[in-house]
Amino acid sequence: MRVLKQRFRRSQLAEPGVRVRPIFDDFHLLRMEGSYEYPRHQHMNYEVILVDRGPYRCDLNGEQLALVAGQVLVVKPGDWHQDHLRDGQRHHVLHFRLGATAPGTPSMPLFRDGVKPIEQVCTGNYSHDRLFLRELQREAEASRAYSPAIQDSLLEALFWRITRGLPPDALNESFRRLSEVDAQRSRLALVFEKHVHANPTVVELAGAAGMSASLLTILSRRLFGEAPARFLLLLKLRRAEEMLRYRGLSVKEVSDALGFSNPFHFSRVFKRKVGVPPSRWQ
Repeated sequence: MRVLKQRFRRSQLAEPGVRVRPIFDDFHLLRMEGSYEYPRHQHMNYEVILVDRGPYRCDLNGEQLALVAGQVLVVKPGDWHQDHLRDGQRHHVLHFRLGATAPGTPSMPLFRDGVKPIEQVCTGNYSHDRLFLRELQREAEASRAYSPAIQDSLLEALFWRITRGLPPDALNESFRRLSEVDAQRSRLALVFEKHVHANPTVVELAGAAGMSASLLTILSRRLFGEAPARFLLLLKLRRAEEMLRYRGLSVKEVSDALGFSNPFHFSRVFKRKVGVPPSRWQ
């Protein structure tokens, strides 16, 4: 029996900052030639197992699991885990930690208390997500400037894709709330985007969003940091800059398209908020 393992550790050129996101530790590709019963062990950090060639079998907290190619298992800190490795099997193993939300505070757990082992298996096929692991490998081998930040960013993208595939009821309430807030932010942003060419009142915007004006104001401040009218204006100015810089439209064309009363009013507002006149890109 031979276990062929390629391990790539986190680059050490810089230490990660404290952020609400996963922090990459290491990963390896495990290829089996022969069979082996890996000793039962308890995990200290998170482990992601992405099956490349299955089936992959293990015991997780006393329950047997079997995964096929493309499936992902997330093992959490404190779990008791034993791999039943068989000839020809191949899978990727990635270890990470969840960073604290602020200096000196503990990070939130990914899973709720009492989650079942089967709920730690993601739905869907993640075969294409091996790309993230290959890029992690490249950065680990290069160990150049910004490699740790790039590794953490790659892991963050993979982490959220995997988290999306976990059963919602298996997640810690804080993670479920993050998903709900993101969905609410996207829905409300779409309402504003649809009105960027007009000048609706807050009441009209609220009606389009299916809520009261007071609730729209509360949510706009909470989700975007701005009152509805100001947030809509900022969207208009962002769109105006794109139209001027990349589409070659005139100041008058942009002013008309975005519902300003006249080009002079548009120019005054644009210069006051952006810092340069819109004619700069003419």
